[in-house]
Amino acid sequence: MIQNLIFDFGNVIIRFDPEYIVSQTVSDPEERAILTDAIFEQKRFESYDIGLFSPEEHKEHTRRLLPEALHEKSDKILDTWYKYLPVICGMDNIVRDAKKAGYGVYILSNINREFLENRHKVEVLSLFDGARFSSEIHHIKPDPVIYQSLLDEYHLKAEECLFIDDRQININGGEALGIKGYLFDGDSKKLREFINTSEDMAYKIG
Repeated sequence: MIQNLIFDFGNVIIRFDPEYIVSQTVSDPEERAILTDAIFEQKRFESYDIGLFSPEEHKEHTRRLLPEALHEKSDKILDTWYKYLPVICGMDNIVRDAKKAGYGVYILSNINREFLENRHKVEVLSLFDGARFSSEIHHIKPDPVIYQSLLDEYHLKAEECLFIDDRQININGGEALGIKGYLFDGDSKKLREFINTSEDMAYKIG
């Protein structure tokens, strides 16, 4: 039976939207587009999530991609982006209700070292029993190492865990180790219904 819920963070617990994040600092549409592309370029950001370089190194790299007039704004965005991660409607309540019902609740996320240094400022993380982040172990989902790291750290059995992620490739990574998966589509009510109706789940959460 499933006794532990493992959640991805970005676009499962919180909304990670680079355009929204940049818009909190920059009003000009053209500047927003340039900064979003430079700061959140996918391959570079994946390397950042693995922990291959420091926040300051990422800042320096981003500056090299931008005109000098945008350096200050780029630095500000990189210093404050973790403040602009709104909780997806209903997900904090699911975590609270799951804990009350008896589930262990954990985070498993691809996320960078800058976030790690500021995670104590992200209130929703205080709800969880534990977390593992890619940049602290230098592996990202769907690499099996990151899933096994969480299982080992908190003495969890794969067959007793449900992993909730918004990407099928990451679900597949967990399933390869025997962790059941749920592909999250942004609908917290649907997830609650699944937990309450699946025969594999140990507890109902109301």
